[in-house]
Formats: sequence, structure tokens, C-alpha cells
Amino acid sequence: MPRSADPELPHRILKAADALWQSGGEEAVTIRGVAAEAGTTTPTVYSYYADRETLLMGLRTLAFQRFSAYLAKSRDFRDTCERHLAFGTNHPRDYELLYGRGWMERVTADAQAGEIERYTAHLVRAGVEAGKAARVAYPVMMMLHGVVMHRLLNRKPSAHGRTIAEACLEACMTLLESARQRK
Repeated sequence: MPRSADPELPHRILKAADALWQSGGEEAVTIRGVAAEAGTTTPTVYSYYADRETLLMGLRTLAFQRFSAYLAKSRDFRDTCERHLAFGTNHPRDYELLYGRGWMERVTADAQAGEIERYTAHLVRAGVEAGKAARVAYPVMMMLHGVVMHRLLNRKPSAHGRTIAEACLEACMTLLESARQRK
């Protein structure tokens, strides 16, 4: 009698890949390693993920879901910005997968548009006209990203880290206020 397919296997494979990414980053995620961690075979992993990049794209989707859930708890625009900084600092492997080296290869154009749309929506809720919100969302995201990457790339915390983060948050709020006032 043939064995029945395990309906949890695709989830187990992705969970195994996530565990490897979280513990060792990109270098730790190999198809063979994922198969071993998931308790399956390399050909089985390939039956769900055509190649390693496809698997990494799946991991990125998982990380973006965690990031989105974290930002969704924001009370207001400043809190959204603070949460962006906190997520990047407290979940460095997820942030690296989302926006670190090689991220452009792991995200589709549609997903990129969806990500900027989320920040645009935060700005609209904060009182920026919909037509202007995207033009404000890009620099806000880039400033926040710069602060997170500064933190992640420098193992030793910067003596000016808190000042840099506060200056970034002030600049984000200045952009918000300026966009609200422009008619």
C-alpha cells in the first residue's frame, strides 16, 4: 500500500528552513540541511521548492508576515516608525532576509508594491492625502532602513545610536507634518 502524503510537510520544510536561517543566516540554509532538519529527503524538498532561491523567497514571505503583524499593532505613525526600528534590531535575521543583501532577488515587483503600499496606508491614516503618501513613504522607509542597517552592520552598539534613532524619528515626523500641510 503506498504511503499517503503528509499534509504538514510543506510547512515543516519552511519551518526547518526558517530555523536554519535564524540560527545561521543565508549560509546555513542549504537544501540538504533543510531536508535533514525537516526529517525528509532532498528530492522531497525540491518537489516543493524548485531551488534554493525559491525556498528563500518563501522564507522572506514568512518574515514579512511577522514584520507586518508587528507593525499592525502600531497606535500611530510615530509608533509605526519606532516599531520598524525595534523589529529590525530585535529580529535581525528576519530584517536581513527582508532588506539585507540579496533581498531584491527574493521579492517580486508585486510584493515590493505591496510593501510600499503598507507604509502609504500608515501615512494616509496619519492625515496625508493618498496622492502624496507614497512620495513620503519612500524617504521614511529609507531613513528607517538606514538606522536599522547601521545597527545591524556594527556589532558594537554606537555611542550615538539612540541619538541617531531619535533624529531619524524626528525627521520622519517632520516629513509627515510637511505632507499634511501641503495642499
